[in-house]
Amino acid sequence: MNKKNPPSFTAISSVSLLLWFIFMSTLAYGEDIQFAVFSMNADLPKISNSKVRMIYKGKTDKLSNNKIKLADWENNSKFKEEFYKILLGKTVSQVNGYWASLAFSGKASLPHIIDDDNVGQLVNWLKENKNGIGYAPTPLVPEDANILITIEKGQ
Repeated sequence: MNKKNPPSFTAISSVSLLLWFIFMSTLAYGEDIQFAVFSMNADLPKISNSKVRMIYKGKTDKLSNNKIKLADWENNSKFKEEFYKILLGKTVSQVNGYWASLAFSGKASLPHIIDDDNVGQLVNWLKENKNGIGYAPTPLVPEDANILITIEKGQ
């Protein structure tokens, strides 16, 4: 049996894993966290605090003249829990209830769900969806991403 790392394991994924552990320890000690709302499409414009709130409340799916696709994390995600607490002052349950009512009424489509706080999966989805946007802790966002806005406590 080969005891080496599987071929899919790269230095980049080990760095991402290290950053993920740093993020989780930050949560454990209650330090402030900063999130980036980003896309892999360099043509999408920067957005304001009010616009990002409208997007994540399902009140708009447009940036300039671009119809966007929204990505979000699983319900048990620490990213999701902290992001919505900071951005909207809401719990995941409150946000899910809000989105469920929007989807049921036909006013909005549910965001695409990314598994396991895996930023690599989010980045791949964003590369496949030209007008897709998502969010992650700032240290986990790739350098070639188009950061639309950063979100932190007190904004």
